[in-house]
Amino acid sequence: MLRTFLTWACVLIMASLLAACCGSVGCECNDRYADAVGLRFSADTLPGSSLRGFKAADIRTVYLVRVPNDTAQRPKADTVAFTSTRAQQLRDTLVINNLTPFTRSGNRNLNEYRYEVYLAPARSGPVRFRYRIDRVALQTSLRADGCCTCYQNTNKLVYVNGSPTPLNLTDPAGNNQLVPLVVVRP
Repeated sequence: MLRTFLTWACVLIMASLLAACCGSVGCECNDRYADAVGLRFSADTLPGSSLRGFKAADIRTVYLVRVPNDTAQRPKADTVAFTSTRAQQLRDTLVINNLTPFTRSGNRNLNEYRYEVYLAPARSGPVRFRYRIDRVALQTSLRADGCCTCYQNTNKLVYVNGSPTPLNLTDPAGNNQLVPLVVVRP
């Protein structure tokens, strides 16, 4: 009887010590942009260059449309308009993530949608430029280090404008940092 009591007492003490150790550790996972896709409009409009970039006046209003890939569920498109000062729009990166700029619908993540970015003076106005993200392919894993378990993106491929060749937006350093996709004119 005493042996059973001592065994359980040792197990309880060890579990308490382990919980106290892990409870005092703050985890810095740095996974904010693990799945995110960032879009940055090229400002390359200087004479002598390829002139495939955008002027500030070109991007007064940027529309982003999200449509679920699962067409069996009557896909409903969501649209978000980004309006700000033109110079600010050229400097900023438009981030598409699981919870931004759209709210989460059910348990779908960003790779379960296709996206379209278009430039127009108004939502129903003439479209001056269109850019499609046909598919986002993500490979992820969970990495554990002692008491912390963190989400890690190991491969992020983005298929755009009907191209069969993906663009690799995986952080080469493996730190889940945002690697922006530079949007240029065709």
